[in-house]
Amino acid sequence: MPEGTRKKRGRAVLTAAGLLLTAVALFYLVHTFSRSAARAGGAGNLFSFDPLLFAFSLAMLMMHLMAAAWSWQLVCRRAGSQITYRQAFNVHFLAQVGKYIPGKVWGAVGKVGLSKTVGMSNLQTGHALVLEALLILSGCLIVSIPVVPLAASEIGLGTPTGIAVVLAAAMVVIFTAHPGAFKKVTAIARRLTGRTLDFEDTGFSSVIRLLPLYVLVFLLQGVAFVLLARSFGLALPWIPGAFLMPTAVGVGFLVLLSPGGLGVREVSLVWLIGLVMPGTDPGLPTLVSLAALVWVTLGEAIAFVIALISWGWRKAFRALDELRQKRDPS
Repeated sequence: MPEGTRKKRGRAVLTAAGLLLTAVALFYLVHTFSRSAARAGGAGNLFSFDPLLFAFSLAMLMMHLMAAAWSWQLVCRRAGSQITYRQAFNVHFLAQVGKYIPGKVWGAVGKVGLSKTVGMSNLQTGHALVLEALLILSGCLIVSIPVVPLAASEIGLGTPTGIAVVLAAAMVVIFTAHPGAFKKVTAIARRLTGRTLDFEDTGFSSVIRLLPLYVLVFLLQGVAFVLLARSFGLALPWIPGAFLMPTAVGVGFLVLLSPGGLGVREVSLVWLIGLVMPGTDPGLPTLVSLAALVWVTLGEAIAFVIALISWGWRKAFRALDELRQKRDPS
């Protein structure tokens, strides 16, 4: 079988598996909510909606997205590019559509292609992408620590053991920036993308200096989620409630088959809310989890449109179309 055909079939299987996983997870959530709504005598009896709180949650979510674009600008500068915030915002959110393709690689491929149009080399973009991945993983792990005692108890681990496991995992991710381990990470990244991407050592100090920013980005997201939950009548406490969404995002990020973490992230949220608020009817946490899916999509859609306008409609669509045509390296 030709190499190109084998790659196409492999990508097709990966896509089908990712879509199936997402469909099963979302079906489970919708089914759970439907059963709870039926027991309550109607969906309207499960929640009360506060539009003002929802508006505040959306505003906080946009602050989180703006901070995420800033973090991309800083990792690009660490890689040697003098990219502006506007350019970073445009590239980051125009490339976001790629993360919803199973495999977690097309968002990265999109950033490589779009970054060329703002003067970044493959070397600089590859450097920034690997550094970003390390920071996302380590940031999620650190922010999840307040949730660990509850999760550890649920799965039968002691709290000290659970915290030790998470801290160890975070340290492993952080120390991946060490030159010796970094070479192996870049080799894996090349195999996952299926393309020849250039990388250089990010430097351990780069990870340490930028890590607090990524923790802040995730905390903004967590606070926004608590506001969202309360807008639907779920009295989620600020602590550890503000750490639930980042933890769920981290789980979704690690499940490579799930496009954008869809389904996996939402099921994780329902489980985490149940840990924080035991005894709560699963219908309301499930509703909040599904609402969070729409809420995140809405926020990213707003950012995408802003990036389109900022970039220029015709120029942006032309760049995205060129990336689409180059998606198959064969």
